[in-house]
Amino acid sequence: MKIVRGFSLTELAIVLVIVGLLLTTLMPPLSAQMDQRSYNETALWLNEGKEALLGYAMTHSATDGKPFLPCPDTDDDGLENRAGSTCTSQEGRLPWSDLGISRWDSWSNRIRYRVHTSFSDSSTGFTLATAAPNLRVCAASGCATTLATQLPVVLLSHGKNGAGAFNASGGTNTAPTSADEQENSDTDNDFVSHTPTTDFDDVVAWLPASILYNRMITAGRLP
Repeated sequence: MKIVRGFSLTELAIVLVIVGLLLTTLMPPLSAQMDQRSYNETALWLNEGKEALLGYAMTHSATDGKPFLPCPDTDDDGLENRAGSTCTSQEGRLPWSDLGISRWDSWSNRIRYRVHTSFSDSSTGFTLATAAPNLRVCAASGCATTLATQLPVVLLSHGKNGAGAFNASGGTNTAPTSADEQENSDTDNDFVSHTPTTDFDDVVAWLPASILYNRMITAGRLP
């Protein structure tokens, strides 16, 4: 008679320990891959936001017939907010409904949007002679090193930690503690962009005036 021998309790315990060790080894790389995917998706959505802003400028004319950019959404309805021809605030949420794009980043927070006054007036649109905007992106808080200057638009996601972000419930998340992330939520003209660290995970994008002008010229909106 053939005897079929099964696993003993000791052998099963050893197998479970080995499987547990393998899972422990694999989990960090899987988590890192998921985080990277979220960052990549958010970067794509920021780029989509820039393209949508260009499309808006191509199809919207100020009272003087010149192009202009939308104002930020300040009440979380996806629509820009104006007081007459000027923006209620130069910084807020990207007006996703007006632009027809995703309403949030990979972590379900809104995209922050700042636009320069000279480029968002619906009475007097921008031209090639419009004074240079003063938004800038820096390598760190304090802006000793600049990555881009004279920007009409800056977009950003507050990353996985979401510190300082406009959340999907209409409120604002807990303020960031690091100086670099604080720079991205203090509503001034300076922003910070660099590779993620333990206390910085914001994803920042910007629209240079040169690209904006080039696209308007190509579309026949300027000069």
